Amino acid sequence: MEVNFLEDEAKNLVIEFVDADRSLPDFIKSKLLDNKDVDFIGVVKEHPEINRPKMIVKSSKNARTIVAKAVEELQGDMKELAASLPKK
Repeated sequence: MEVNFLEDEAKNLVIEFVDADRSLPDFIKSKLLDNKDVDFIGVVKEHPEINRPKMIVKSSKNARTIVAKAVEELQGDMKELAASLPKK
């Protein structure tokens, strides 16, 4: 998956997800909603035919670090889920 950093400042981050639906940015958003250092988190899809949702993060600390930590936590969540699924 390709991502473009449309804005990459210390406390503001706008990431565009190329050829993706809103699922992944929404998963990341759900993790960031609980983070007290996040002032604003939003996911926008400007047009239904263009698969380039954007995630906007505004924070009181380093936004890129906060997003990276959320992605790591999601990876751990997915590993736990995979381990708990019954094997056939």
